[in-house]
Amino acid sequence: MTDLVFPEPFLWGAATAAHQVEGGNEGSDWWEWEQRPGTPCRDRSGVACDQYRRYAEDIATLASLGLNTYRYSIEWARVEPVEGSVAQAELDHYRRVTDAVIGAGLTPMVTLNHFTLPSWIARRGGWMDAATPALFARYCDVVVRALGERVDWYCTINEPGVVAFGGYLGAFGFPPGTHDASSWEKAIAGLVDGQRRSRAAVRNARPSAKVGATHSMQAWEPDEGSRPLVAYLRRMNEDVFLEASEADDFVGVQTYTRVPVHLAEPARTILRLALRSRRLMRLAAPPVLIRQAKDPVAGAPKGARLTQMGYEFAPEAVAATIRRVAELLPGRDIIVTEHGVATDDDAERIEFIDRGLAAIHETIRDGLPVRGYIHWSALDNFEWARGYSMRFGIIGVDRTTLARTVRPSARHLGEIARTGRLTTAGA
Repeated sequence: MTDLVFPEPFLWGAATAAHQVEGGNEGSDWWEWEQRPGTPCRDRSGVACDQYRRYAEDIATLASLGLNTYRYSIEWARVEPVEGSVAQAELDHYRRVTDAVIGAGLTPMVTLNHFTLPSWIARRGGWMDAATPALFARYCDVVVRALGERVDWYCTINEPGVVAFGGYLGAFGFPPGTHDASSWEKAIAGLVDGQRRSRAAVRNARPSAKVGATHSMQAWEPDEGSRPLVAYLRRMNEDVFLEASEADDFVGVQTYTRVPVHLAEPARTILRLALRSRRLMRLAAPPVLIRQAKDPVAGAPKGARLTQMGYEFAPEAVAATIRRVAELLPGRDIIVTEHGVATDDDAERIEFIDRGLAAIHETIRDGLPVRGYIHWSALDNFEWARGYSMRFGIIGVDRTTLARTVRPSARHLGEIARTGRLTTAGA
């Protein structure tokens, strides 16, 4: 057996997002989206995990496992339910949550925007509206000042590429449900601007805090004929946002799978022609990209092992995206802010953690500045359009009683965190 020792200090934690666990987030675009007839939502979020009331219990459980970090988000729709009107009671609530995190001996890592928007922002066009980035920065300033010296780690926008691709190009059934390249491009521009403005707002309000965005990244594996598509997809979904992170203190990497891409000849021909013209690319690429997103393992080996999400079971893929960030932004601190698997078999979750951490350790051994591992997720929760059908949590949640069950994977990850080492079979 071999012990893989991780550097100290190292952030070991688990993550949640407000809308997915708190419940009753009635002022958000996602709440409205769930109620709307014809949307692809399998379930309504409803009470979610009721963490708005039960946060102390969940935080204490995470601390008891041996973790040292909790990543959670603050809900803009609660803090600013009406434009320009700050809900002091909600700020007080999030201060209490943060005090509970600190009191349990955990480091708070706060995400300022995790997919959802206030309904009043959504009605103006969401991230397509030119005013949204400045309004988001104003909200960030309010939150960071309210939390004061409690928080040293802020994530600005969670997975901006997924927000744009999933909602404004319509790939994942997110609001606002537009399906055109123009909306997609406007949202990308708004998110990039929001990322930069929110970073400045955090630094102005709390100069000593570390701030960065968290990025959904895939280990793309295109064949020769698919390289132009993947280059375009990376550019629009990853690179524009990574470039906007060039002044961040850290880069959050979130990778769940590898994605082989093998396009059929008709699609290759269309894309080769489209590449000659931006106008044609804007027409030809989106349908191909959406089809690829809906079938991410189309090019995977026959009989590939799949997760509940339909992804290939490939925990080591995170190492490829870490190396890509290190190449694009050399010297920048990297934190794996999400890595996990949707499964009913907790032994698979333990395997996913171990194989992923072993691959991450290789990047550290090679000198890359990886500073932490935050598992997704702490709790079984509301998985957006897929509802409650996906189980990502190291802590199970009974949908009828909301009773929590600490899974063996939680204790396993906690032991790794407590000792700072992963024991693997090896020479």
